[in-house]
Formats: sequence, C-alpha cells, structure tokens
Amino acid sequence: MPPDPHNALALFKASLELQFRLCDLMRRNALRWSEAQNRMIDGCASEFEASATRLLDAPDWQQVGFVAADLGWKSLQQRNCALLKMAEAVVANQSALQQDMQQAWAQWQHDCTHALKEASGAMPLSTTLENLLATATRPPMLPDGKG
Repeated sequence: MPPDPHNALALFKASLELQFRLCDLMRRNALRWSEAQNRMIDGCASEFEASATRLLDAPDWQQVGFVAADLGWKSLQQRNCALLKMAEAVVANQSALQQDMQQAWAQWQHDCTHALKEASGAMPLSTTLENLLATATRPPMLPDGKG
C-alpha cells in the first residue's frame, strides 16, 4: 500500500512545527540569559557609582582611607549576593527551557501519533511504534529515580 500524501504532509507539518517551536524556545532562552546579564551589569555599574560617590564625598585623606577599606568588604558581600542571584537565574532558565522543550516534544509526539493512526486506517498503530515514540519523548530520569 503506497503512503498517503496527506498523512506524509501531516507528519512533515508536525516536524516543521516542532522545529519552529524549538527555535522559539531557544530565542526565549537567549533573551532570559541576556536579561540576567543586563541585571548583573547594572548591579556592577551601580556598585561602582556608589563606591566612587563615597570616595568623592570623603572630606579628608583619613576618611578616604576608611572608605577604601570598607569598600573591599562591601564589594565582597555584593559579589557573593550577585553570584547567588546568577545561580538562581541559571536554575530558573534551565528549568524553564527543559519544561518547555518537554512540552514541545510531547506535542510533536501527539501530532505524529495522530497522523500515523490516520494513515493506518483500519489497522491500529503498532504497539512497538507507540513505545518507541513514548521512549523518545519521556522526560529523563534523575539519579534518585524521580522524573
């Protein structure tokens, strides 16, 4: 039995939609990273501005010395806070990307399965093919066995 062009078109469209969705997900992920970088740069710029202002406001050399000594500790505290915020952004961005990609693959699986079921007509889709598609789109298991 020759393949039905309508069903082949449905499979092609499902795969093309997946490609477009994955491109959009990667674009949105890049925007999230760009926003995180901009927040880090803004934080560094405001930290520098505050430090420079404190030095400019010092009335004598003794105050400049005190301010300079204090700036080192303040800078260390602010960098630790910035690193924590960046780590949170990393986890949030990667979690969002993973979840969105999982949904995209699940939708692709659904669309392809639907097209293949229609192509088979009266014959049911083989269990082997369904299991293959389910395995390919199942979320990865974590080391503790949770998914």
